[in-house]
Amino acid sequence: MDEDSRKILDRMLEKIAQENQYYESKISIKSVSSGGANYTSYLYHVTISAPGKNDLKLFVKLAALGEKIRSSTELIIFEIENFFYKKLLKNYEAIEELNMVPLEHRIVTPKFYASNEECCKEVLILEDMTSKGYKTFDRFESIDWSYGSKSVQNLAKLHALSIAWSLDDPESFKNTTNLDSNTYISITLELLKNVITSAIEVTRLENKKKIEKFYKEVTKNDVFRDFFKPIRRPVIAHGDYRPSNLLHRKLDDGEVEVVSVDYQTLFKSNPIFDLMYFIFAGSDKNFRKNHFKETIEHYYKELRAALERLNLAPDDIYPREDFDYELQKMMPFGLLISTYLLLIITVQEEDAPKVDKDIEINDFLVPPNNLYKERLNDIIDDYIDMGVF
Repeated sequence: MDEDSRKILDRMLEKIAQENQYYESKISIKSVSSGGANYTSYLYHVTISAPGKNDLKLFVKLAALGEKIRSSTELIIFEIENFFYKKLLKNYEAIEELNMVPLEHRIVTPKFYASNEECCKEVLILEDMTSKGYKTFDRFESIDWSYGSKSVQNLAKLHALSIAWSLDDPESFKNTTNLDSNTYISITLELLKNVITSAIEVTRLENKKKIEKFYKEVTKNDVFRDFFKPIRRPVIAHGDYRPSNLLHRKLDDGEVEVVSVDYQTLFKSNPIFDLMYFIFAGSDKNFRKNHFKETIEHYYKELRAALERLNLAPDDIYPREDFDYELQKMMPFGLLISTYLLLIITVQEEDAPKVDKDIEINDFLVPPNNLYKERLNDIIDDYIDMGVF
């Protein structure tokens, strides 16, 4: 980190130490590698020690995106994540408290400690969940049902809370213009258009004409934009709901507990966006063969349960016919987003974009490797089998 950012971080950590009564404290800062899974922030583990106190373990995200990429894309990811921890999360927790949601069914997030919002010097300081046994999923491996079902359950809680907030305070929901999707759509469409040629090249010969026709249709501006928009039931989507942005741990009884993090891409969309994103970002052909329909059914079941815990009537709020309608409309999105997203998921660490202030949007485009080729072709086969195209 540069000298100015280090001074800002040091002041913030010293303040946290004082506020938590860590007097005569020692503060150690250790850089963390994401293993090629993060390109927007420098990451650090921080330990604050003091006599007679248990160590305070913190996780720091320090903005790595410079003015070059911000000016060309109007990225506000740090503003959005700050909004989540300082405002939206409080609304969600108040809704849970008002409706007396049992503790085991409440949203779990890292504790927020502090943030700095100065442009290009943004800092976010959170609880270090790894000190509690949480870890990220290996992005090169496919999810299994134990992990996938808990991840979908967690997603349903997030969506239910956003629905409850939209109904409780519709004006605030409407006026959160920082969560409108226009910038996110433009960036994703640009990246997709730049990678489609490579995707077609690695597609098996017998499917090339089908995939060319598919891309031509779904990247039309109006068609593409509709995938990101609310359809019948608006929610605040996570926007990047994949295993790299989830933490999990195994409990003593063998159950898996999942916590979502990285709330930088929240935007108002439809519930199926995150669901398709998660399934196709994290699964292989075998998982989808055995659990694709089960995952979809599990999500809707958990969403209904989460809404009921918030004293909302699912059949009025989001009836099954609306869910099925949105699912049909959004089905092509799984293949579409996989075209770009799998490049980032399958890239080897040594080939991943380097995190620095000079990074540009096209630096996120990496050459396809054999794992990308295998997983993309498997998804294409699945879509052909499902009759989507």
